Amino acid sequence: MARKRGKTDLDLVPEHSHEHEHQTGRGRRLMLLLALASSIAFVLRRRQQRAELDEGVWHEAPPA
Repeated sequence: MARKRGKTDLDLVPEHSHEHEHQTGRGRRLMLLLALASSIAFVLRRRQQRAELDEGVWHEAPPA
């Protein structure tokens, strides 16, 4: 036979458990956007450094 649930079993489950899941989704989205922005900044900074190096090499080349 199945046991009957009392009020004590229902009190163990929080009533607003779905709110925490929504906050987790916001945090995940924020972390994703932060990672994306930092990777874009890294790539742009790297391209700028390479461009400065290439520009310096061309200025040091002997005239043809």
